[in-house]
Amino acid sequence: MVSQAERPANRLLRLLEPEAFQRLAPKLKPTVLHGKQVLYIPNAPIHTVYFPENSVICQMTVMANGDTLETATVGLEGASWISASIGAPSMPCETVVAIGGDAHALDIKDLDHEMRENQPFRDILTQYSHALLIHSMRMTGCTGLHTLEQRCARWIVETLDRVSADRFSITHEFLAMLLGATRSSVSVIVEDFVRRGMLGVERGRVLVGDREKLLTVSCDCYAVIKQNYAQVGR
Repeated sequence: MVSQAERPANRLLRLLEPEAFQRLAPKLKPTVLHGKQVLYIPNAPIHTVYFPENSVICQMTVMANGDTLETATVGLEGASWISASIGAPSMPCETVVAIGGDAHALDIKDLDHEMRENQPFRDILTQYSHALLIHSMRMTGCTGLHTLEQRCARWIVETLDRVSADRFSITHEFLAMLLGATRSSVSVIVEDFVRRGMLGVERGRVLVGDREKLLTVSCDCYAVIKQNYAQVGR
């Protein structure tokens, strides 16, 4: 029997009852995800679901003219696309790795089997699926109603919650792509955060300077989304 300490860092996997995780464990494949790696393209069949540990995955809406916007972000609290097992074998948006790191991969056939035969696993993923939907809906309001500065601070703090250190690697250009903004506007905000002591920047890496100040700048979506995911498994 795998002990709790030996389980992956992914919260969904850690929430499973011992017997439920033991069924699933042999089917999980440790994998390394790389920054900017495209996991799913729009409307293409999905063959693998990922459970991040310290990596971060973004679901992106891609417009006909190439404009992009983050619609939800997944880290150690969740999984990449569990709806693939319940009649949605593809997704209309692109999924890309924002922060490279470790994850566990599960073949879609194994996911489908476990969703049918492993009730505790199904219950946890059903709760998570609802939380992810609320997250995506909240992001719609966040994009339309909050400033780029607020959204940038929210994204940085969320990401710090999901990685295993007080820093992560991301370019201004890639962050702008996620936020649906121009590189120049994101650069101005990041430089202001650095000037105010909230961040440091070192060779393309973002280093947290003052997390509490970042939280004061961030919109309340950060707390709402975090609290929503905390309800999974309760």
